Amino acid sequence: MVNITGKVLRIISHGDTPPAELIIADAFEYWRVSLWDDKVEFAGTIREGDVLRIENARKTTVASRVHAGKYATITPGRLSSPALSRVPVHYLTVLAVARPEKGRVCIAGIDDKGEWIRPQGVYVADVFPQPGIERFRNLCISKIYVDAWYGRHTRREDRFFIYGSGIERELNDEEKRQFLESNVDASVDAVFKNGRSLGLIKPRILHVYEQSVPDKSHETYIRFNFRDASGRLYRGWSCRCNAFYQFWNEMRRKHRFSYRWRIHRYLKKNETYIAIGLTYTDYGVNKLEYGAYPMIVGVHVLQG
Repeated sequence: MVNITGKVLRIISHGDTPPAELIIADAFEYWRVSLWDDKVEFAGTIREGDVLRIENARKTTVASRVHAGKYATITPGRLSSPALSRVPVHYLTVLAVARPEKGRVCIAGIDDKGEWIRPQGVYVADVFPQPGIERFRNLCISKIYVDAWYGRHTRREDRFFIYGSGIERELNDEEKRQFLESNVDASVDAVFKNGRSLGLIKPRILHVYEQSVPDKSHETYIRFNFRDASGRLYRGWSCRCNAFYQFWNEMRRKHRFSYRWRIHRYLKKNETYIAIGLTYTDYGVNKLEYGAYPMIVGVHVLQG
């Protein structure tokens, strides 16, 4: 058994059934607390920012993870120092915010040490806590705390997402240009054939089009055909960039009959960069060139 005191940084709900999970922290460390048995009812009364004292929680085999069940007690607590104040922080320049899928959101970017990071376990509420509020946005710097990730198919850039306090600031136009140019990769192969699953390229866009999702007539995928800087042609890459979908739908609303042409002209007329990523390795499919499926996770356009 273990006793912990910490500030509630995140409340994660895994659907309508228990357990609920809390991310709580003191100045030096964090815990992932799963609420079980009669403690599940506490999930409805706990708020982000609460300080809790949890006694008789059960340790698990996973580092920093504990279960609070029928033998645990949860009471208000007190901290002498701010949560995570002694934990290393990352300032992430965001290059990808994907469309939500099954309640989760894929986030990726480059931190202040020049490393690509893909936080894992990011939910819609972590990105959009309230209508009109974003904690992650393309080409903005967000303050985050992450840890090692031990998922089943871990990729080089994967990290466990502890907490993100939100957007520190947006890059100005010149900073955006400098950042993109200093981090652009030579080609798709230069990214995926060198052990990375995330990268940034400056392609020549050939075609952008919609494709209906099978059995879901109201949903569409946006796909790209392009050539990278090496001249190699890539066809039918799925785009997952949430901001680009919003842009696409807004153009379709305003220009019903000409929006495809306008979007294609917009991408070709301006400097377009795309963040690219790989899905988890799919062991059920053989002969995938990069061992997984590539996709576009961020679209960044610098207007002339």
